[in-house]
Amino acid sequence: MSSTLEAQQARMKAQDEQIARLGEGVDRIRGVGQSINEETKTQLGLLDRLEADVDKTTVSIREETKHAEQVTVSGQTFYMYVCIAILLLIMVLELIIGLN
Repeated sequence: MSSTLEAQQARMKAQDEQIARLGEGVDRIRGVGQSINEETKTQLGLLDRLEADVDKTTVSIREETKHAEQVTVSGQTFYMYVCIAILLLIMVLELIIGLN
């Protein structure tokens, strides 16, 4: 009977060791999970800041595009006024030459 008891105690000891190793594995997995969670939070914070920066940049680009369009229109209007002034000058010169 003592050999049966010793065998049973040996199995219980082996099971206890397996449970201890299993517990260590679970602890390592929990640690990895916590690290992943912390890294995910960090990455989400970075993504939120990046999104805000992209939104600001988009607004700035739209404003600058509008400004560039206004400058283009203003530049075209300026050249039209210059052409009109030159044509008026030519007309006045032709009138003066034609009257002589």
